[in-house]
Amino acid sequence: MTSRAPTAGRGILVLLLACCALLPAPTHAAGAPIRVEISGVDREIEDNIRGSLTLLRLADRENLSAAAVRRLHGRVPREAREAMRPFGFYRPHIESRLQLEGEQWLAVIDIDPGDPVIVSEIDVRLSGAGSGDEQLLRVIEQSPLRVGRRLRHQEHDRLRNSLQGVAAMRGYFEAQFEVRRLEVDVAESAARVVLHLDTGPRYRFGEVTIRQDILNEDLVARIVNIPAGDYYNADALLQAQYRMTDTLYFASVVVEAGTPDPATLTVPVNIETTPTRRQRIRAGIGYATDTGFRGTLGIDWRRLNDRGHSASALLRVSQNFNELSARYLVPLDDPLNERLLFRGSLAYEDLGDLESRRAQLGVSQVTRLRSGWQRILYTDLLEERTRVPGEPELEDLLVLPGVSVERLVADDVLVTRRGFRLRGDLRGSHEALGAGTNFLRFEADANLVRSLGQDWRFFGRSSVGIGLVDDFGALPASQRFFAGGDMSVRGYDLNTLGPRDANGNVIGGRHLVFGSLEAERRVWNRLALAAFVDAGNALDTFELDVEVAVGAAVNILTPVGTVRIGAARSVTESLDWRFYLSIRPDL
Repeated sequence: MTSRAPTAGRGILVLLLACCALLPAPTHAAGAPIRVEISGVDREIEDNIRGSLTLLRLADRENLSAAAVRRLHGRVPREAREAMRPFGFYRPHIESRLQLEGEQWLAVIDIDPGDPVIVSEIDVRLSGAGSGDEQLLRVIEQSPLRVGRRLRHQEHDRLRNSLQGVAAMRGYFEAQFEVRRLEVDVAESAARVVLHLDTGPRYRFGEVTIRQDILNEDLVARIVNIPAGDYYNADALLQAQYRMTDTLYFASVVVEAGTPDPATLTVPVNIETTPTRRQRIRAGIGYATDTGFRGTLGIDWRRLNDRGHSASALLRVSQNFNELSARYLVPLDDPLNERLLFRGSLAYEDLGDLESRRAQLGVSQVTRLRSGWQRILYTDLLEERTRVPGEPELEDLLVLPGVSVERLVADDVLVTRRGFRLRGDLRGSHEALGAGTNFLRFEADANLVRSLGQDWRFFGRSSVGIGLVDDFGALPASQRFFAGGDMSVRGYDLNTLGPRDANGNVIGGRHLVFGSLEAERRVWNRLALAAFVDAGNALDTFELDVEVAVGAAVNILTPVGTVRIGAARSVTESLDWRFYLSIRPDL
């Protein structure tokens, strides 16, 4: 008995040591990082699989044991299969193996997607008052879900949600799906989409309550433009908020739809407003090579009465242009898109070697057309004195009618990556209207900005002016054409290009031609380098007798426009480099 006990104890100890030797050592696996390699599917499906794997979601846990890693790896085939279904792959063949490479776990997942499920039938129907609604029908037409294409659950969900969302925005508040099914026959690799939407009745706008006390009710109704009884449309509410804010009468505007009333099929609208301050004073100083040091001082009266009339006055002072101007604005039928503008100004300006002193009164009808163009019909009463060195002063008092149009399209008005601006102006006068000579003046500008990638921008600018005049010598200085300067041919000073008189004075031309090409590359943050070529001139006869300048600049993109610091030099004349500084919008 005593001789067998130690032998049995030693046997048990040996057995325990052998079992321990068969267990995996946790010291090298616990907390080891996990890497997953997936093959056989495209990037979109791979990303969805990675986002679905519990193995990857828990990989950063420090206390993740080797046994836990193996258990999580066992879920990989099922989780990957579920992640592939939204993309139409219901029967993939998935093999996954797990191995420990040094201090890192590696899971290799090989996938054979198999045949995808194809959409075999689409049954989408609308019933109720919205069965013929164009916007709901457009949602169906624009859906990428098509018979013969691979099933993608996202496309089905987007169609279903879009129909519900658009129906609610259009006032079908009782809309609901009578049938909503996505039937997948895995054996046949076919899918059938069934969506039957009963829109129910369409609600109308009920009472519109506007809380404000600064404008009369008629003007506010024309601004808001939501007549009670019209069909409900959420876009109309948003548009009303934009319109009220754009008038500058209100500092804040909140437009909310009330609770729909099923008894009357109406939706009340409540609008809360906070008025802006009546007055605003503006002041600024700056410098540009065209103007030298300049200063501005202005005051705006945002509203003068409950009819929405507004006014402003502005003083501008620089070395070659001084002006005191005032405006009075009256809103018309559509307060935001149609206005009557009364203007007055006193100005002194250097134009080439001419001096222009003028007083001007005018009235304009400003209309923003539905096409996006702004049209201005105007008539000015102009009193101007033109002084030519060595010659008697010219005096004119004339009536100057005209029309101008403009269209601006840009992703950002100040710092543009893609956009254009077109402008045209036609004006003229006759001796019967007080002019010293009969004349007709047309001017057109076209500016274009395009981008390539994130760093390159390209600018194109052009201008053309055409003047028809009986006696050019009797034409006021402000109605002549000049070229040169920061906004024109940059190798020349402001208004120094144009025909000259017998004494060598630049007196302006009948016509104008100008074109510019510029390439800009961003080099750091908001700093860019640019190179350009400008060509243009003011001419007596319409021919391409232009001056050409080339240059380079450092452009700094700021919230108030692009600051341009550069140098340019004429290549058609022997002139020194001209350095310039300007700040202006890209269009």
